[in-house]
Amino acid sequence: MLAQELGTEAGPSFRIALSRLFELGHRSLHLACPGDSPWERHFPHISWPIGNSLVPLEIQPQLTNALRRAVRAGISADDAERLLEYTKMLAAGHSSRRFENWLLQSDVATEVMRRLLARDASGWLSETILMRIDRDIQEDRGAYRAITEARKTVARRSASLVQITASRFVFALTDGTPSQLIIRGPALPAQLRDEVIAALRIHGDRIRATDGAQAISLASFLAGGEITLNKICSFPSSPLRRDDALDVDEGTANVTMERLQPLEPEFFVIEPTGMAAHAVFPNEKLQPDSGIIQCIRVDDDGNLETQIFDTAASADVEFLRRRGFVIADRVPSLQLLGLPAPGSPRRFLRGFPVLATQRGTSVELLLDGSAASGEVLRIHGMDWKALRSDVGQHLIEPADGRELDRLEFEVIEPPDLEPAAVKVLPANADVSDLEAGRLEIRITAPLALEEVPIRIRIISPNEPALASEGVIERLPTKITGRSPLIHDIQTQLAGRQARDSGLRLHIEVEGLLEKVISLPPVRRELRYEWDTGKWTSTADEDRELPSVGATAAAPLLDASNRDWEETSLVLPDALDHEALSAGLIISGQASTRLGLGERSEVSLPARLREPGSSRNGVGLIELARANVAWQLAEANDLLGNWQRWTVVEGLEAALIEQLCGTSWRKLEAGIDLAILTPHGAILRCADALGLVSGKDLPKVETASDREFLRDRLIARLREAVPDVLEALLQWNDDLAGDLDLAVIDAYEDLRHHLEKSGIESFEEVDMSRPAETWREALERSREIPFLPMFRPFILPEARWSALIKPWYSELSEDDLVDLLDSSHVDAFRRPGLRWLGRAELRTMLQLWLSPKTMVETEGWRDLLAKGLSDIRTCRAVRYAALRRKLALGDLPDRSTN
Repeated sequence: MLAQELGTEAGPSFRIALSRLFELGHRSLHLACPGDSPWERHFPHISWPIGNSLVPLEIQPQLTNALRRAVRAGISADDAERLLEYTKMLAAGHSSRRFENWLLQSDVATEVMRRLLARDASGWLSETILMRIDRDIQEDRGAYRAITEARKTVARRSASLVQITASRFVFALTDGTPSQLIIRGPALPAQLRDEVIAALRIHGDRIRATDGAQAISLASFLAGGEITLNKICSFPSSPLRRDDALDVDEGTANVTMERLQPLEPEFFVIEPTGMAAHAVFPNEKLQPDSGIIQCIRVDDDGNLETQIFDTAASADVEFLRRRGFVIADRVPSLQLLGLPAPGSPRRFLRGFPVLATQRGTSVELLLDGSAASGEVLRIHGMDWKALRSDVGQHLIEPADGRELDRLEFEVIEPPDLEPAAVKVLPANADVSDLEAGRLEIRITAPLALEEVPIRIRIISPNEPALASEGVIERLPTKITGRSPLIHDIQTQLAGRQARDSGLRLHIEVEGLLEKVISLPPVRRELRYEWDTGKWTSTADEDRELPSVGATAAAPLLDASNRDWEETSLVLPDALDHEALSAGLIISGQASTRLGLGERSEVSLPARLREPGSSRNGVGLIELARANVAWQLAEANDLLGNWQRWTVVEGLEAALIEQLCGTSWRKLEAGIDLAILTPHGAILRCADALGLVSGKDLPKVETASDREFLRDRLIARLREAVPDVLEALLQWNDDLAGDLDLAVIDAYEDLRHHLEKSGIESFEEVDMSRPAETWREALERSREIPFLPMFRPFILPEARWSALIKPWYSELSEDDLVDLLDSSHVDAFRRPGLRWLGRAELRTMLQLWLSPKTMVETEGWRDLLAKGLSDIRTCRAVRYAALRRKLALGDLPDRSTN
């Protein structure tokens, strides 16, 4: 193009001469020098001008699309570091190497991105250059649309931040005296609520207070929801905090949280109900005939002195005026009733009419300057006009009234709350899902209720009902097949003929709801004929299928005859989704002679990092098929079921090695899952720092005594520190003393246990450890549930950062796929189609979480086999699956539940 402009021949000597000019510019004017990438080595001349262009045309569509995605993710344009980090993560997975290389120029990249999103912002980039880049972007319709959307979102959020009102302290009153301290959220309009939620970027969308025992839905809090504090005084400074175990100091998120924090008050106005009083501040208008509570002294010992003022008393009014309050001259002649938004007498929730009346006159009103329409209701001798107003600000006034009679009110959208409900997954669950532990019960509630009793009953047509009871720590919740509640039902159900008759699952959540769910009998399309060893179809009895078998010792599927001496699996030689869910596990004669605690050895050939198998070893697909078949098969007795899970553990270990590597498998096998509970983690860290053993504590010799002491230590630590994050936020030496006492009490529990067994034990113990050492143990324990041992295996760092943050108990399968997709870094990283897309990620995830669904997916073999080429992504998927299982308590029997 330059040769055409100059009218000259652009041969090799011409290009070399231009490159020499660039080299001169590099030495004298510090122009950018090409790097050492394969592309730059292959194109040594053109890399000079491209490397020195501020924003190359080629990367502009990728840049604008990345900015749009970053803004959609809630990242602030002012948070340059976070914006650059997120954009690098996107570029690593979806863009060309040139865009990645451009982002390595951190100063240039952050300045360009910041100025593109906020064109009025100041910076070192000249306005002329910025206009040139803007003109270039406008030439590409897709790039222009992306940057326009991103700019509008940034502008809207910046304007929204100004509109955020702070939460307020509220006193709950008992006989007119403060009895509880509450933080009441601001009643924000629906759109502003959504903006605040996006800006805060709290995983799980819940908020709590540092002194509060409860966490509530962020949407509920922003619609006027309340958080009750443990102490009535003193007023904590900046008490609101995130409920996702993360300390976030990002631009918009940090500013938004600060705007929501309640201010420390001195005065509270008593609400018309007389049940509460909310904080008021100077320059706010107080209505006549209102009661005002003044906090005279609040100290850390829990002492609160108050004084009550009345705005009907002239002396009190004068005192309040001197303190900066405005007192209305008279009560407005208009009265409004409606479904109130908390904390504001003139803010109402949509869905219920706002009723308006004027004392002593007929209802002739103007709404927003026009005659108010609506039916007239007669209530207690007064006429009320029912106004069905749209969401937004409104002005109501009498048709012939004065300015003092005008009232402003606002109608806002109520929060989208989850109703109280019970849902069972999978949606078409039958008896086999309950027996095999695949059943999951999800319980939702509009409020974050805690310590809720629950009772689960199984009702069988011809046998006595079975029951299991427990307490749910907090709603909403998910109860998995490995939870003690369902495990107790499974144990009682063993031996019953429930598969043929079906069951009714009765779930009773005390004080909230009851739900009866039908679990139909297992419908088998294929039936095993014991005499012939073949399978027939229930729909077509003339159709016969041969059997495929496997044994516990050799669990891979083959067509050879089954060894009746061992526990075996038989299934039809049919399509995967038919055959793999129809298998039968039969305990052989040798199995009945196994002693308790003995397990047969699972023998597998050498593993191949290939989809198919050969004489040299077994491939991925054959292992996956065997794994699914053993998991979904029906076991006739408890012994066969026990052997089945032994086989599944061995097959899963082999799959982990194939997809994630030997190092990952060894690391995962060596993890003590007990430490992944919060208080198990505290014990592990405390033991490493010498806090639960030492010269001043007795030495425990036997394994059974050590196990007993371990359980008691965890229980005592749980009593001393119910919430690790709360303990760290309110850390003091007294809490360290409580932890010392917890250790002493645990050893006392062991001493009494030994004495009851007639064993001579140690004397009463006493110990003390430094407070800072206990604090360090708590700090270390915070990281353990994030499985930090896997951090070196999950690359790049941006992917690890994305995967550790979410609240995994809240995520559905779609959410997990979204998470993995958003942090995905493709192995090939070339423009065009990705090697691993969403379908592949979903199949790889289902391998670990829902294999039954996986094999029902068409082409699952090819989707799963692609993972063999990208070990980094396989590890990321396995990590997400582990976190999901741990969050739901879906742990193997060898771990703590």
